Amino acid sequence: MRLIWTYSKDFKRGNKNNILPHDYIQYLYKKSLEFTPSSYYKIIYTDKENVDLFKPYVDEVIIREKKEFIFLADLKFDIAELLDGEFLITDGDMFFDKELFIPTNTDIGFELHIDRVRDNVSWYKKILVEEGITKHVPCWEHNNSSSINLGLMYFNNNSLKMELINEYRKTQNFYMKYVEPKYKFIKNNIQFSACASQMLVEQFLIDKGKVPYLFKTDNFDKLVHLGGKGKDILFQDFKIKKII
Repeated sequence: MRLIWTYSKDFKRGNKNNILPHDYIQYLYKKSLEFTPSSYYKIIYTDKENVDLFKPYVDEVIIREKKEFIFLADLKFDIAELLDGEFLITDGDMFFDKELFIPTNTDIGFELHIDRVRDNVSWYKKILVEEGITKHVPCWEHNNSSSINLGLMYFNNNSLKMELINEYRKTQNFYMKYVEPKYKFIKNNIQFSACASQMLVEQFLIDKGKVPYLFKTDNFDKLVHLGGKGKDILFQDFKIKKII
């Protein structure tokens, strides 16, 4: 199965991403690529200038078309739009040394469910609704305070995938037209993606009456996701190797 990593130096935002150096983030990606079973067909979706960084670690490089970022998940949705059939997209700080279990006939899956979003994310959703997003993207009408972690994104249904991507694009467009000019989250380096991508996926699934496969359910002992506050856990190891 195709397993895809996405990377760009143009977008580095988050609790630790803002302060950790680019070469450490690249180090995490390389460790993730090395650690993952060779039974996967490994692909990286990245900018042209990064090809040589990752080429020794992957089976294929897909070069990203340069464009402005809106949300943190843009790279994942961009590559998902380019591919058909079965594939799995992973974060660069995700580690698993055994193939992940996926039940037969699964057509969509994600890392895990977030039962209740943080207060600031709820506020972001309130902004979207107050600005009128439900007229453009009706799935935002659903009363919901939960979300989906997109550390892993699995697709095996082209039609369902494209429906989700379409909702994502419409949310992007609405945000840039009505929200960013007024609130200037992007300009002030505030990440809106926890609402406009992670929460959007949950809104979409509710709207479709679809229950996704959650990888943490059956693969808890196989998966290590550094993410967030744990992202710098290998930083000392990285600094030692850099000195050596």
